[in-house]
Amino acid sequence: MICITAFLICTIFIHPGFAGDVTGRIVCIDPGHQNQGNSTPEPIGPGATQTKPCVSSGTSGALSGPEHVVNLDVGLRLHDILTSHGIIVVMTRTTGNVDLCNSTRAGIANMAKADLFVRLHCNSGSSNSCFTLYPTNIPEWTDDIYEESLKAAQLFQTAYSQYVDIPDAGLTPRSDISGFNWSDVPVILPEMLHMQNPNHDLLASTPDFRQKMAEGCAAGIIEYLKTLPPKPGYARISMCY
Repeated sequence: MICITAFLICTIFIHPGFAGDVTGRIVCIDPGHQNQGNSTPEPIGPGATQTKPCVSSGTSGALSGPEHVVNLDVGLRLHDILTSHGIIVVMTRTTGNVDLCNSTRAGIANMAKADLFVRLHCNSGSSNSCFTLYPTNIPEWTDDIYEESLKAAQLFQTAYSQYVDIPDAGLTPRSDISGFNWSDVPVILPEMLHMQNPNHDLLASTPDFRQKMAEGCAAGIIEYLKTLPPKPGYARISMCY
């Protein structure tokens, strides 16, 4: 009797992460606002007595329309750009027909363990500028994400302003934004333009400039992701026999 024993042999390659590699990074995109605002009060942070409306309706432009529509259009375009770079993108919404409090949006980013939470907005007013909000350092709320949020805001704001050619109004720290205070991951809120500025309004009404806004956002996000420590290596089984 002849006995034949089969052995399973697998070759495993270890692919280490490397500095500057954005592949596999996770970004949560939150296109601000929605079809209808919700004025139900929610705490501005865990255990807070101070409250704010769950989510506001946003502003609008005479030509570009409701802010929530512009934010979503830019956000979906941004999703596609980041995905093309191998970045994993989590959207808080892909339609206007939602009812998501700002704390809930932060919760989505937290559950995704996002490397960066980006809350897309357009500001009211007629200023010829763009700027980015970031969380202040609040013990037990944002102290663990403050430094990375500030770094992300700085890199994002410079890259975005230069790409879309809108004057840079810098950074604004905020302590009262529930979408910041409920976040456990680095978070920024770019005010991409001013919707009552006639030129901004005209630009934001066009698909070409909305694509440019998305590309500017992507440039800033990628600049930040490149600064993060290398991701752990991963194993791939290439051959078994």
